[in-house]
Amino acid sequence: MRPDVPAFISHDSENFPYVQVKPGSLGFDLQFFNDSQTLLTLAEAYSALGYSVIPLLGDRDLSRPKVPAIPWGGFQTYRASLNDYKQWFTESGFAGLGIVTGRISQLVVLDFDSESLYTDFKTQYPDLLETHTVRSATRQLPHLYFKLPPHLYLASQKGQGIDLLSDGHYVVAPPTFINDQPYQVTRGGMPKILTERDVRRLTAFVSGHKPHRPVIAAQSELPVIRDTVAPIPSPKPTSIDLENLYRYHCQKSGRNEALFKTSLYARDAGWNELETQQCLVNVHVEQSARTSQPAERPAQRQHEALKTIHSAFSRPARSAKPRMAPPNDQLSNSVREALIQQGMTGVVRTIEGLYQVGVRPGQMYAVKDAVQSLKGVVGRDSVLAALQTQHHGQRLFTPLNPRHYVATDHSLDVSKNAYLILSENQEKVGMGRPGHHFLMPSNSELCRLFGVKVTTSDPLSREDLVSARQTRMALHRELIKRRPGSYPQRWLAQRLGVSRRTIHAYNQLIPIHSRAMFLETFINWKTIERLPFDEALQGAFLQTGQGKKYPALRIIAAQLLANGHSLSLNERTVNFYWYGDVEPPMPQMIQIRHQQVQKQLAQTAFLAQIKPSTSSEAYLRPRHQPVNVAKTPKNIHRPLADTGQEALVQHIYNTLNTAVDKHLSLVNARRIVLMHSEDRVRAALKCLQQRKTVINPTGFLTTLLRSNHLK
Repeated sequence: MRPDVPAFISHDSENFPYVQVKPGSLGFDLQFFNDSQTLLTLAEAYSALGYSVIPLLGDRDLSRPKVPAIPWGGFQTYRASLNDYKQWFTESGFAGLGIVTGRISQLVVLDFDSESLYTDFKTQYPDLLETHTVRSATRQLPHLYFKLPPHLYLASQKGQGIDLLSDGHYVVAPPTFINDQPYQVTRGGMPKILTERDVRRLTAFVSGHKPHRPVIAAQSELPVIRDTVAPIPSPKPTSIDLENLYRYHCQKSGRNEALFKTSLYARDAGWNELETQQCLVNVHVEQSARTSQPAERPAQRQHEALKTIHSAFSRPARSAKPRMAPPNDQLSNSVREALIQQGMTGVVRTIEGLYQVGVRPGQMYAVKDAVQSLKGVVGRDSVLAALQTQHHGQRLFTPLNPRHYVATDHSLDVSKNAYLILSENQEKVGMGRPGHHFLMPSNSELCRLFGVKVTTSDPLSREDLVSARQTRMALHRELIKRRPGSYPQRWLAQRLGVSRRTIHAYNQLIPIHSRAMFLETFINWKTIERLPFDEALQGAFLQTGQGKKYPALRIIAAQLLANGHSLSLNERTVNFYWYGDVEPPMPQMIQIRHQQVQKQLAQTAFLAQIKPSTSSEAYLRPRHQPVNVAKTPKNIHRPLADTGQEALVQHIYNTLNTAVDKHLSLVNARRIVLMHSEDRVRAALKCLQQRKTVINPTGFLTTLLRSNHLK
């Protein structure tokens, strides 16, 4: 069974029998670390430690051995899967392995390019050498691995002869070979966990060896941890990058889809269509299918590839969207909504209130100061409850034990000077209980915790935080103010974790204006079938060209069409909302309405051009006009005065309805009798009884009555 802790940090050959440990050495023998199975094994081991692994070209491309084999920017925010590792190191045969540094792996690496600089560092900070260490393949100089806790931040820096690798970078890791020289572990064990003091010392050492040394301002003992995202360089990809990306997509989807995605990437990265064809067509022809399918000739595959690439280049390239840094003074809207939907509105009010008084992500803050800062805005009980809130067993606010800084030193015994270091409880606290502290969470941490993306932030004032209701109303107001449009009321309610009745109350109090929207469909003898017989459509009505409105029933529509009216069906859709006195324009609705009008005009023009026997009037009206329409009584819910007609009504009702299914009501049966002659009705019933496979007898009967097939 494979161990939980791999050998590159264990040194125990019994726990990791397939790694040969050198006797009397801190490292291990990499003599067989040159096959794909070993790379795959070590990639899985690194992944078990929480590192984000990427493939490198290695000795497969001697001119660029340290270059990633695939576009790797996305692996700064998510880790690859085990299937990705198998595809990279077993199927594609990539010969190098890299680890993405920074927050995704909670890893910082100090890379030395100068022997003298490493000697100076070893002299000044011997305690920082007690960490996981790797010897590079080219210069044979050490890489010092450090673990960065989530509440600390350490930016990447570059100096003369030294690099501090954090966010936006990666490090070449064992068992990679470059020019037949391996990256080798010289000191195993887990990486040293950095403290705030360690972060300051590393930063000061690298900053002191920059080409132009800047003036370093004095740093506070409790640094404010910045919450930023380092930019990702995006150079133009090479042909090998495109081929590797195409093969990677082939493992996830079909060949055509992989080619289309790769062509889009090449187009957006500055490649033209001809260059992309020369790079990918032959690769696509030679690529085998994932599933069994009929074999295609190379000429067919080549023609298919050319069409796919041309389709990708048929539209202009998309401009690269700049990466959005999480705001430091407000929560992202996605985090707000996730908290509110889970009943944590108090957490939103507490974090936003602390942001407004100057507390920043990663900063340590006292509980009593938080209560005092939010006095009059968020109540004491709400603040304390928010500070104790957990999600999936993880605290949103990281608690800290009280610590005190005292002027003592035993670890840095270089001179008689005293150094300000961190010491546990060596000086007693004053009167009363010791204070409790916590770390402010950042947007990126909360987004990872709740599984949402970093988005923009709508502005909230201090008055918007005085109550949970006021906070929800402010978020609703800012959404409509920023983006007026059509929204389902159910979605607006779910967004804030309230009912639709509450959203309606918010609209009246803010106020938010709304207008009912309708989808208009023109009704003629071809589209009348969508209307029901018995019960009118809810939220819809029929409207004539003169503006008169009627219930959405088929019988009423038939009478109006028979009398020559132009008719449309208006169905209620979601409301259009806006904030302010002036209603904004609705280009989408105007465009839809314009398309409907153009379609109707085109249909009318087409009907006007055909021969008179099938003119538009003959097309819109039935061939046999209904009879006795003018004599239709106002109340047909009672039996008809004519006993013969009422007997025919009962005959229609009993013929169309069964004991199980009811297809027609007595009211509509009386309408049929009053609109058509008795001979036509009996002929239609006789024809219906002869058809044994009619699914909709009512529709068949009414269609037959207005047709020309009855004599």
